[in-house]
Amino acid sequence: MSSTKYSIQSINRMKNLLIILASIFLGQILHSAELWSVSELKAKLDQSSEEIILLDVRSKEEFAAGSIKGSINFSHEDLLSNITAVSHYKSKKLVVYCRSGRRAGLVINELENNGFLDIIDIEGDIMAWSEANYPLEIKETK
Repeated sequence: MSSTKYSIQSINRMKNLLIILASIFLGQILHSAELWSVSELKAKLDQSSEEIILLDVRSKEEFAAGSIKGSINFSHEDLLSNITAVSHYKSKKLVVYCRSGRRAGLVINELENNGFLDIIDIEGDIMAWSEANYPLEIKETK
């Protein structure tokens, strides 16, 4: 009798563990940014009438050296300490990029944690955009 009781307890623990793991997994899926290639982004920018906010999270100096046309710049450090700076974009499609993806990933996590739902992560970020020979907008520094 005790071995049967032990088996039922083990099965119940296993069920609970599976439920917890499934919840975590589904939570990640529900709150993960969509991943676009640079060619997908370029096509959307060229052909879509949908409003897309381009958020460059590199430093001001990196931004001035070349960015995707129409991008706004908030450094990742500024956003991580004050995500409300972009709260008015919460209901917009928000494309987040940096040089290679590390800083954009940090910002995307923070955006997701603060209820932003329509976030696009760019595979390869500005490096991939440049390697594809897509145009960069150069800002004059003052």
